[in-house]
Amino acid sequence: MELRHIRYFVAVADSGSVSGAARSQLHTSQPSLSRQLLDLEESLGVKLFDRKSRGIYLTDAGFIFLKYCRHILEQVDDAVAATRSAPTILRVGILPGLEDTILPRLRQIVAAYSSTAEIRIMGASSPRLIDALRNSAIDIAFLRQDEDAPDIHFDVIGHNEISLFLSVGHPLAQQAEIGYIDLVWKTYVSVARQSAPALWRTIETWAQQKNLSLEPTHEAGNTASAFSLIRAVNGFSLLPTFMSQFLLPGVLVRQLADGPAALPLMIGHRPKSHSRVSALVSIVRDRWNRDTHLGGQHA
Repeated sequence: MELRHIRYFVAVADSGSVSGAARSQLHTSQPSLSRQLLDLEESLGVKLFDRKSRGIYLTDAGFIFLKYCRHILEQVDDAVAATRSAPTILRVGILPGLEDTILPRLRQIVAAYSSTAEIRIMGASSPRLIDALRNSAIDIAFLRQDEDAPDIHFDVIGHNEISLFLSVGHPLAQQAEIGYIDLVWKTYVSVARQSAPALWRTIETWAQQKNLSLEPTHEAGNTASAFSLIRAVNGFSLLPTFMSQFLLPGVLVRQLADGPAALPLMIGHRPKSHSRVSALVSIVRDRWNRDTHLGGQHA
């Protein structure tokens, strides 16, 4: 039994005529409608109508079934109305620390699409955001590209510079200009590759280009926890400059002469997503890409 069978049954019961219901309400042929009613009766194992020369009449079972069918259709109509009136919710993943940069522009784009649309934020590392995109836990993300994620579509929307973070007691803290050669044999705190693979690859490539032996002495689980390690071991780390907003007391940020290349910031989504906000995802992506190409990079 399908919902259409119930709609057909109620229409015929109200009309009292198969031909009348087929012509004026259901816009289908009488033979097709008669076949659907017979299928419904066969699935129930009871007769719903008495078919007589002067018309079609409900049986006692038909009257009972009609009562419940009306209730079912009312509930379906209520469900459709509630769903259509529900606000559009865009679930967005953002790298921690970029919320203040991303959200104002995002709110502007979403508000132009719908005054009732809502934004819900998930802050996480790029690997976690990619997993969330794959699991449909979020609709779109501002993150780093992952070469092992061919199922995710990435567009460059900006770049984040990399700076030198070090403890206040570090030998380089008072140095006016710091170059890559100054980092040799210093205590280096790296961020785990699985947490920030794009950052890890960028620093590794830069070190190789400079013929710099940059072996990590300590490894932080993520960019935020790197600060406590820097302070604890009197070391240094190379992190995105925007992370300076999370500085702990006892940690400084300095520019590194001829340092690593800036990290591309991407907007990512699943191109074959069929979520109810797929249209909004396309609008956000297109608007951001357009602004980027016009020179307005927002990160």
